[in-house]
Amino acid sequence: MYFKWLLSLLLICMLKLNSALALTQDISLTIMVKSSLEMEYVIAKSICKLLDRELRISHTFGGSNTLECNVRFDESVDEIITKIEQNQFQYAIVKRDELFKRPSNLAIRSVMYFSTEKNYIFITNQNVDPEIIKEINYGILNHLLEFQYLHSSFKGFDEDNLIVKQKIPLHMGTLKFSDEWKNEKKRRFTEVD
Repeated sequence: MYFKWLLSLLLICMLKLNSALALTQDISLTIMVKSSLEMEYVIAKSICKLLDRELRISHTFGGSNTLECNVRFDESVDEIITKIEQNQFQYAIVKRDELFKRPSNLAIRSVMYFSTEKNYIFITNQNVDPEIIKEINYGILNHLLEFQYLHSSFKGFDEDNLIVKQKIPLHMGTLKFSDEWKNEKKRRFTEVD
């Protein structure tokens, strides 16, 4: 009798863990960067690696979602930003200074901010589905410790400095993620009088 009860409890915990850790939808992203010799490329490949880790966890728990994550090069930051604005491509990683040299545009939204020796911003178009942006944020922050060890410049990454408002607005999916993440953290701690 105890064995059945324990097995039932274990099955319930695994199902709850499945929904907490797994990708819940198919994701396809192409991240535009300027060069393979710059930190933008390392960040883009790291994002793909962490999302792939999230996909593998999903498959371990019986998920059947897919992930297609690629990095594409363009020599000009102006062209990259124009393609994001025009929704030809949906994701890019650019240096903060290069983005702020351009006039502000209402179509560009920030997904994450990477503070390294030079600051980088993971940007997207405002039309990208907020649920996909939430999935990307969860995929990265669920594996933050691994992210910190992928490159020596990533040691200072933490949840407080990855999601910060810069001069461009945050994407709605990042805002929703931030609220859910903070509420989840509050539920982990109980106050004792």
